[in-house]
Amino acid sequence: MSSTSERLRRAAAAVAGVALIALAAACVAPPDTEAINTSVLDDPVPVDPRLYTVRIRSETCEGIGVGSGFLIDDRTIVTNRHVVEGAERLDVETSEGTSLSVDVASQGLLADLAVVRLDDPMEEMTGVGDTAELAASNPERGDAIRAVGYPGGGALVVTEGQVEDFKADPRLGNLSKVIRSEVEIEPGSSGGPAVDAADRVVGVIYGIEVSTEKSLIVPVETLQRLLDEPEGVETVEAC
Repeated sequence: MSSTSERLRRAAAAVAGVALIALAAACVAPPDTEAINTSVLDDPVPVDPRLYTVRIRSETCEGIGVGSGFLIDDRTIVTNRHVVEGAERLDVETSEGTSLSVDVASQGLLADLAVVRLDDPMEEMTGVGDTAELAASNPERGDAIRAVGYPGGGALVVTEGQVEDFKADPRLGNLSKVIRSEVEIEPGSSGGPAVDAADRVVGVIYGIEVSTEKSLIVPVETLQRLLDEPEGVETVEAC
């Protein structure tokens, strides 16, 4: 049986130099909120993205992997298709250590995106933070952004950088160009939010361009299109 990391390496080769960044892991450590990088979020913000970013643990027939995601309403999480694809079970956890029970997961047909629905609304649970605000449009070249996620399935980390440009990425089936950025991301960050200076979500982290080591982000307009067109998703089936 091939490992999840081997499957991801094959996927990276298939998409011409894009390394998808879900991470195979034997186990997932408890959230370490004390280790959160606060260097770029010292000023008060309307909605702290750390409150709505979650860690996702996926069990498939090929092994266990970890990724990230974020809450967009009281029952809905956005992440990457490759984070949940083939999952027999999904475990979702907030930065406060609260476990969220999953009802159903759907994966995008034309983009590396997925939507996870929770069993219970957030207001019925404790230890659950706020929800994300989606930006009305894609960021522009030179805009400052931050990436939020759980590299390695460990502590929640925030990194900062700028939008460099937009890159055509037809091999992953995205509906538009993807954002290329210098913001640092690592395996396990897949599915986490990229936010602008006002902490609005401008994209979904999904990979690293191998030739340049630049981060690749699905833009918010592609995400919004998926959310507006329910026929653009299918239920995740266990492998």
